[in-house]
Amino acid sequence: MSSRFATLRTGPKLAKRLAQVELGSLPDEAVLDYLHAEIRQLSQQQARVWAAIGEVHRRVAGAYAHDAEWTPERVFDGAAYEIASELRVSKPYAVHELQRAQDLEAMPTVARALRSGEIDRNRALVLLDVCTGLSPEHRDGILAEVLPTAGKVPPAKLRAEAQRLAIALDPEWAERRYHEAVRHQRVVRYINQDGTVTIAAEDQDAVEALAAYARLTAVAKAAQRAGAHASLDTLRSKISMGLLGPRFAGRHETDIIAYLVSEYPKPVSEDPAVADRPAEHTSDEHSVDVRPADEVSVDERPCDEQSPDDESLDAESLDAESLDAESLDAESLDEAFFEAEFLAQELLDQGFFDEECTGGQRAELISIAIGMRRARSARPRTDHGPDPPPF
Repeated sequence: MSSRFATLRTGPKLAKRLAQVELGSLPDEAVLDYLHAEIRQLSQQQARVWAAIGEVHRRVAGAYAHDAEWTPERVFDGAAYEIASELRVSKPYAVHELQRAQDLEAMPTVARALRSGEIDRNRALVLLDVCTGLSPEHRDGILAEVLPTAGKVPPAKLRAEAQRLAIALDPEWAERRYHEAVRHQRVVRYINQDGTVTIAAEDQDAVEALAAYARLTAVAKAAQRAGAHASLDTLRSKISMGLLGPRFAGRHETDIIAYLVSEYPKPVSEDPAVADRPAEHTSDEHSVDVRPADEVSVDERPCDEQSPDDESLDAESLDAESLDAESLDAESLDEAFFEAEFLAQELLDQGFFDEECTGGQRAELISIAIGMRRARSARPRTDHGPDPPPF
């Protein structure tokens, strides 16, 4: 960084110097140095904001210290309501920020690194997330190891290293976090700014969730082979909504595929090159993105209420080779096996399990995925789910 900013610590002097800078007048070689200085100062300000949030909690606790009915949980909730009311933000956002403020107070070395600009908000959140729930001794050991270089590595690499150390110090750490998260699994829905609706499941059991995702992908790929001209994202979204709602209730997979082929037929164009263009196949072998597709049809017709144009596209009249039960099962099984094995390996790569545990998890995951394909009538669970956004 240029000596113009590097010699100044975060705080009033650096803020004053930055406020005097006219961005347009900076030479090219100074712009990145200026940006780095702004990020350092922003980190210091973030530490001050969290300190102020923590102070709100202390004031609320002090105001009701004489009242035995004000339990710590009630005090926390009251402080969160005060913050939400003052800042005009949602209650979940206030709760998250208050929890982070309290976690930061318990880790003074992280707070000092944030105030000095050595780490930014994202890296602080990584350390708070990993170290919360560890014993003070293990937490201090991890921070002593990673903090000196935390500001020089990407947040993802910092998380991986901190998780590796946490597992080495406390082998049961990951398992405790996993089971605690699964205990709060749920399904939520919220309306997006463009008017669409997001429905998501969060904190699901890894085996069930990855096997369900593998099954969605296998059915979507089978639909593409049968002639559905849509991306895997679109087809997965349509299948999941149909299985959760009444559209595909009690339907065999061949019926679902027939519906998708009729819903996304081969495009008609005067240009032969366009007409013969294959359906878009999303590269999905290494994807774990489970967001709904961008193009979701709002047609709510059940499978048995087809229009006259759909009559020639029922399950019996579809291409026999593409819907042959044996070939469909074989290909779908291969795809489900691959998806399940790959996604299970990701759990190991992210450091959530050791080799022995992950091997068992992978075997169970693959077994369930294959079993779901063989059963064909089995369905992913639909009684869990996610959270609304903070605002």
